[in-house]
Amino acid sequence: PIVLEIKKSIYRVERIIKSTLLFSKGVQINKKLFELEKLKESIEDAFEHYSMSKDIELIINFEEGEVKGDFDLLSIVMQNFLYNAIDAIEEDENEEGTITFTYEKGTITVKDSGVPIKDESILYEPFKTTKLKGSGLGLALSLEIIKAHDGKIELLTKEKGFKIWLGNLKF
Repeated sequence: PIVLEIKKSIYRVERIIKSTLLFSKGVQINKKLFELEKLKESIEDAFEHYSMSKDIELIINFEEGEVKGDFDLLSIVMQNFLYNAIDAIEEDENEEGTITFTYEKGTITVKDSGVPIKDESILYEPFKTTKLKGSGLGLALSLEIIKAHDGKIELLTKEKGFKIWLGNLKF
């Protein structure tokens, strides 16, 4: 168990370093066709590598098909939203939670049952965070990646979550 926890911590540090370097160099996308199933597997793998103390259910509803985009960068975006959702559930009083990713017609919706966002005004500001974990780069970098794909990110108002428009991806 200790070795597994160390591996998960190293994975997290690697992600922070990679995100910092990517953010400082600027986002350059390399669009290629890839299966949505591959993105689903990337989210599931990231979920397995994250250290959490609560019982969290991950639900991924992706239709079959291919999209054209930068798989590696879109995986980083999905990981950022996944980890933010896990952290929000970890901060919640409930002992369990749910995270849902849904892909439909060029958009990905991410919802979770965790605590509400504390300060919407700093959501996309680099190096600012209200969370106990993290560097404050996740959403700022995610926004840059989605903009590079001619997309946008919207904070949902009726439910806790985000809608990510993937813009120029070809379906």
